[in-house]
Amino acid sequence: MTKPADATPGPQANQPRGRYRFQGNQPLDPDAGVHPEMASGQDNAPVGTGIPNSPQDLIAMQTTKPERPEKPEHQHSPKVKQVLELLKTLETGPAEDQQIALVLVRQLESFHDEVVAEMKDDEEAKHSQIVSWAVDADRLYRARMLLEHVDLE
Repeated sequence: MTKPADATPGPQANQPRGRYRFQGNQPLDPDAGVHPEMASGQDNAPVGTGIPNSPQDLIAMQTTKPERPEKPEHQHSPKVKQVLELLKTLETGPAEDQQIALVLVRQLESFHDEVVAEMKDDEEAKHSQIVSWAVDADRLYRARMLLEHVDLE
């Protein structure tokens, strides 16, 4: 076995490393034919406007609220109001609350599965709609799995 120091350098050993370009063993401008944003002269340019320059800038960015509208709270139907009032008056334990939640999630999951099955058979249904309903059905399934595995003991 030879040591790296014993190895004889090849013809490429003398060529510089890095972003160099050659044509006919003549060095070329490394920025020739390169998009201006990729040119080496742009190293001092700011990377992005969303990057803070100091810890104070970062803190200021975090304290400002994003421009994202909140979802409006939906008005509950009379049936929903009646069920919510009944839930408030009942004295249920955590296990019973879990069972109630599981029944509701299963009902929503079954509804989504049925809609997906119907839409698959419908030739007029858009693929994106089927995907959306299927993704929501999967989310409900995962929520049910998580809820079923909550240990309340």
